[in-house]
Amino acid sequence: MKTVLALQNINAQIGTFKLKNISLTVRSDELLVILGENGAGKTKLLEAIAGFLPISSGEILLYDKNIVKLPVNKRNIGFIFQNLSLFPHFTVRENILYGARFRKIPHLEEKFKEIIELFKLKELLNRLPNTLSGGEQQKVALARTLITDPAIILFDEPTSALSPRERERVDIEIKNILKKLNKPALFITHNVEEAYLMGDRIAVMEKGRILQIGTPSEIFYKPNSETVATFFGETNVYDGVVAEQNEGIVTVKVKNVDIFTLGNFSSGERVKTFVRPEDILLKNRRSMTSARNNFKGRVKDFSFRGPLARVCIDIGIPIVSLITKQSFEELNIKKGKLIYVSFKITAAHTVSIMHSPFLSP
Repeated sequence: MKTVLALQNINAQIGTFKLKNISLTVRSDELLVILGENGAGKTKLLEAIAGFLPISSGEILLYDKNIVKLPVNKRNIGFIFQNLSLFPHFTVRENILYGARFRKIPHLEEKFKEIIELFKLKELLNRLPNTLSGGEQQKVALARTLITDPAIILFDEPTSALSPRERERVDIEIKNILKKLNKPALFITHNVEEAYLMGDRIAVMEKGRILQIGTPSEIFYKPNSETVATFFGETNVYDGVVAEQNEGIVTVKVKNVDIFTLGNFSSGERVKTFVRPEDILLKNRRSMTSARNNFKGRVKDFSFRGPLARVCIDIGIPIVSLITKQSFEELNIKKGKLIYVSFKITAAHTVSIMHSPFLSP
């Protein structure tokens, strides 16, 4: 798959805020999501790519051509702003065709017809933006961008003002259209569910730097830091020391508890181990299981998270499990109850503190 956009060690400063050594790629037919809290620098990164924000060092390559010195209007990059920036006094038709005022668009009429059919906008062409729903405005903004045929589209949290239900519907429609047109995109959000829905890959961003890039599954199950692990909700995080390694199976000592995991570490190496609460099984009695990690403990506390129950157990260290309400009732969970805890060796993901730039010793 060909690389459309490549950032190489991008640095920029805006007041006291810095973008720090950002490198990433966006492949053709790929939707890369930048996920981060407000203030992480997501919008500033898009502005640097588009040319609104100057960079102090690094390269921005579009189809292998360095575009750092090109003005905004010469970069062939589409940008959909958070507020969509539709012209309120223009009709839907006039908004979509706005780009044709400033650049020659081959086969304009044919493209226009194709796009309004794709977005189902035919009945809305003579209406003004303020008469449209939020989802309809989203489609008009994307149609206006697509008709100019940019090499890549940058989305600056375009669905943040929509209700959760409408956001999901619009996101699915946007992704389907981008895939149908084979159009790559960079999409930023602070919403974890949206990142999972939209992203072929996800880049987690914090304080002006990229912490990790990977598929949604890689980011969720194999985080490289506590920040990434906890971004996707509560997880069990343990600081430990490697006690032993035998044929790829690693024993991590966490206080007086041994956790078995996979990896290649040195004896005595300081590590962090992450275990997702939903991967932890609870039982009333000890039973034969393929899970390598088996413990006995007592229920410390519990609470409910919608359809799930959060149960905290003391196994010598605190461990949190998420189970269904049905399992909660069948197990007859009560404070102080003796319970058996197990999780597979593959459910424990371990990283070295010494080797990760994002894990402080």
